[in-house]
Amino acid sequence: MIQAPYSPAAVVRETPVAPSSSIRFYRMLFAVNMLLFSTLLIALAALLFTPYTSLPPLEAETLRAAVQSRLDETVEDPLVEAAPGIVVRSSNMRGFRLNGEVYYYYIEGKRNFDPLSRGAVDGDDIEVVLRDLSGGQPLVVYRLRD
Repeated sequence: MIQAPYSPAAVVRETPVAPSSSIRFYRMLFAVNMLLFSTLLIALAALLFTPYTSLPPLEAETLRAAVQSRLDETVEDPLVEAAPGIVVRSSNMRGFRLNGEVYYYYIEGKRNFDPLSRGAVDGDDIEVVLRDLSGGQPLVVYRLRD
């Protein structure tokens, strides 16, 4: 059996090493990137959920409230037959008058009978005045171009 001499001075002791400045720099760079990314993400979300409108804010809110009152049956909106066995609200098919203008609306993802959905008018013949993404499904309100 071979015995090696033991010397306490030969023991290598590991001392904690402070992080170098380059590691601190990369951590700071990561934090700045995360801050910029989250700011961009919040701004994008705010932009997506803001209603698109070509109207002043008060008129846009009045228009959205007018459509909602027809959808939740607050306003009298008679039912009409759109196709054999299919009954829809009159305003969805014929539009409704507000402040001297006739507006049409549709809800994306549902079956609609407005002139654009029926194919009676082309996309170039309409002017979208409100696109509201705040509800469960996007609401689009438009009027016919002159």
